[in-house]
Formats: sequence, structure tokens, C-alpha cells
Amino acid sequence: MANYTFTDESPDAAPADTLTRRVYETLRDEIIDGALEPGDRLVRKTVAARLGVSPMPVTEALYMLEVDGLVESRPLYGCRVRLLTLDDIENGLVLREAVECQAARVCAEKASNADLARLDKLARQLDRTVAKADPQSKLGMRLHLDFHLGIAAATGYRSLGDELRRVWFQRYMYLNWISATIVAPVPPKWHEQLMKGISSRDPARAEAAMREHVRYGQDKSQESLDRYLERRAEGGES
Repeated sequence: MANYTFTDESPDAAPADTLTRRVYETLRDEIIDGALEPGDRLVRKTVAARLGVSPMPVTEALYMLEVDGLVESRPLYGCRVRLLTLDDIENGLVLREAVECQAARVCAEKASNADLARLDKLARQLDRTVAKADPQSKLGMRLHLDFHLGIAAATGYRSLGDELRRVWFQRYMYLNWISATIVAPVPPKWHEQLMKGISSRDPARAEAAMREHVRYGQDKSQESLDRYLERRAEGGES
């Protein structure tokens, strides 16, 4: 099973590829963490000077970020951090549920026993971390992402992991944008319970467990979004 983390550089990457990857990861984390906000311009020469690299790896990294849906390119304007709309957020919630539920179904059918054992261990570690960590803990964020991408990886279909990664990166981006709690309070052994559904080897049970899991998170995200919209309305923001 692939080990997905925020740093997913290939050990066989060429030096130029490694430099592009480092620029990509730096900008990606700045966007996800909210250091770079929606609408912020990303001028290649300025970014290159700040990071101490030539413009070429910056250009390649910006293209990768555009594929991830974190950056957009505008004619006669250049690149900027993608502006998020309520429609983007709502579509992201629907897409995440679809991909996560399919991943759970296929994982229940195709994952090896070793894969399931590793996922169960990661689920227990994640539950312990979430129970005691600061809500904004980067460790909690990383473990959460690793766990869900691990389920997708165990299906053997890379496209599921690629799509899920994009959905999660955009999710973290908008949660930081609206100043939401990244790791919402969850029931005890929340991810361990999800793994019981997947480890049952019953695709329907696995899908049902994942749907309950995702919709709980969706409800918490919606609550955060509603609070943000209320604050914006009270402050008279457009």
C-alpha cells in the first residue's frame, strides 16, 4: 500500500523534478494553511526570488497546483490562488462522498489482509491523536489525509487516490479560508469503527460505514460555513 503524506516525493526523482516538487509542496502547503489566500497573485519571478530558485520550477509547480484545483490562470493576469465559491464548496462535498464511498467498496473487496491491518493501525493512531491534539494540529491533518488516501491506495486504482487528494486539498483550503476547525470533534474510535465496516469484506456495509463517516464531516463543515457566512453578513462584507 502506498504511503501518502504531504511530502510524497519519489525517491527516484531527478534533481530538477525534486526541485519542482519542493516548490510545489511549499506553495501547496502555504495555500492549504491559509498563508496564501484565495485571489492572491502568484507572480513567477517574485515566487522564484522568494524561494531562491529559477522561474522554470515555479512554472512547473504552478501547473501542478492548477491541476490540483488550488491555482487558476487568468488571461492577461497570470496565476493566482483559486477563488472559492459556495458552488465550489458544495460540489466538493458531493464529489468527496462519491469518491470515498466507492473507495471503501473497492477496498473491502480488493485490499490485502496486510493492507487492512495497516489501515486499522493507522485508524487507531488517528483516533488517539484526534482525541488529544489541538484542533489545528498538522499531525492530525496529515494522519487524517494519510488514512483516507490509504483506503484509496489499497483499492489498487491510482485514479481514486489522485481524485481524492485533490478533493482533500481543496477541503483544507476552504476550511482555513473560513477559519473553521480543521479536526472537528468526533465520536470515540470513529475511524476504528469505519475500518470495521471495510474489514467486513462486505462492499455494501463498507459503503454505508463510509457514507455515515463522510456525512458527519460534511455536517460539521456546513456548520462552519454557515457561521462564516453569518460573520460576513454581520460585518457587511460583500
